[in-house]
Amino acid sequence: MRTLATLGLLLALTSPSLADDSAKMRDAQLDKLFGSLHETPTTQDPNKTVEQIWTLWAHNDSATAELLLRQAVAAMNMNEYDAAEKTLIQLIESYPTFAEAWNKRATLYFMMGRYNDSLVDIQHVLDLEPRHFGALAGKAMILRAQGKNTEALKVMRETLAINPHMDSVAQAIKDLLKNSPDI
Repeated sequence: MRTLATLGLLLALTSPSLADDSAKMRDAQLDKLFGSLHETPTTQDPNKTVEQIWTLWAHNDSATAELLLRQAVAAMNMNEYDAAEKTLIQLIESYPTFAEAWNKRATLYFMMGRYNDSLVDIQHVLDLEPRHFGALAGKAMILRAQGKNTEALKVMRETLAINPHMDSVAQAIKDLLKNSPDI
């Protein structure tokens, strides 16, 4: 029994360090992947790189956090917005530094037409992960829908500076400039 207690104490003492190491490794992986998005020619398919980035963003050192995120996404996909919102609120309260939790709630609020709430959550995402091109693209869509075309254009350009392979954003810039030549 004493050995188990000692092992438990040892694990408790080393867990924060392991979490820090895991976060550092994830950050290093993200840095490498973001760098590869700008290589010409790219060392791998940019879509695969983007998929790997999304996978890392969805990862959390807590299996509970990942489970809650998957449950929220499943509820969103079934248009069960109230259930998704409750799950995401719980997730964010428990794991406030999990950027993808904030991003999914921003997406949910966008789907619900709650643009201002979505923008608040997008800001949290960007505070935690300034390179989150998905959150930036969402912000640009909302700004455009609100008629804030100059701001939307700026955010679209920021998005492409991070991920130059977002064809839909590049097309949105062309459309915006064509339809609003005064910006």
